Amino acid sequence: MAQVFHPGANSFAKARVVGAALAVVGLIFAASAVDRSPYVTHVSEPIPQPIPFSHQHHVGEVGIDCRYCHPSVETSAFAGIPSTETCMSCHSQIWKDSPMIAPLRDS
Repeated sequence: MAQVFHPGANSFAKARVVGAALAVVGLIFAASAVDRSPYVTHVSEPIPQPIPFSHQHHVGEVGIDCRYCHPSVETSAFAGIPSTETCMSCHSQIWKDSPMIAPLRDS
């Protein structure tokens, strides 16, 4: 009886199976990379803030020490966000009626 398949057909079939498995792994890796990318996570996009704030003004011009607003800056990996009470300790005296800090007063 004549041979139906070429002698290299088994090798070709094995290579296709391995190639398909590698393609699936590659697609999973690519999908994971895209899912974690800044395009999807929006890491570099700034979040609109309810109250305009300038470190240049508060630290550079006024001279407030960083540790006043961020007491955990030297012990933590994240400086933290100041509480309303911290901000209002100054803004209860300065710019207390400013509409710009109305969300701060309301909180």
